[in-house]
Amino acid sequence: MSVNGIWKIEMLGAYGWETVATAFLEDGEFKAASQDQYTIGSYDIADNKIKMAGAMISHGDARTLFGDNKQERNLSFEGEVNGGEIAGQARDDQSKYFITFRSIRLADLP
Repeated sequence: MSVNGIWKIEMLGAYGWETVATAFLEDGEFKAASQDQYTIGSYDIADNKIKMAGAMISHGDARTLFGDNKQERNLSFEGEVNGGEIAGQARDDQSKYFITFRSIRLADLP
């Protein structure tokens, strides 16, 4: 299964789904960014299960995630691919909490 493409990343918050970044997945590499942060990492996929790991750097106003507002953090994500959607949970390597995320496929890579 290939997830190569451009994806909208959404986080489940108190008021529903909130778009937080745009991601580019290609052959095991994960790159994402928004106006105040970027994440670079890798992913593995087996059947419909996906695992990602990456470093997130905030270069603007760091939003509170996982109970703090660190400028840099290591993230891991585990989820399932279901057609044009990836859904799962992300964790910070320093926190016991998780955040529910989903990704919606926007386009193929050029």
